[in-house]
Amino acid sequence: MFQTLRHWFRRRRFREGRTFSQFIACDVRRDILIISAARIDEGIITGRVRTSNVLYVSRGLAPEPEFEPPRELRIEDMWHWTGQSWGGLPDGTSIVDHLHESKD
Repeated sequence: MFQTLRHWFRRRRFREGRTFSQFIACDVRRDILIISAARIDEGIITGRVRTSNVLYVSRGLAPEPEFEPPRELRIEDMWHWTGQSWGGLPDGTSIVDHLHESKD
């Protein structure tokens, strides 16, 4: 019974063409555009991901990124962030680190 309800809610929520946005760190937002929900009962969707640091984009330090090519995503891992909790970049550095490296 629980599985049936879970599948029904997932099919209703994760529809093709919808875009989900969520902050995954203090200043990092991830947008996911759903391309296909054919494997939703397995917990997998096909989507395009765009992860951006909203402070960098709003200050003009980084351009607004485009969506990545479509790929399969597990629903449990959609909002996983590998960087620091304060934001920055996914590798744990900040844009300042990269600007200093390019000047040297």
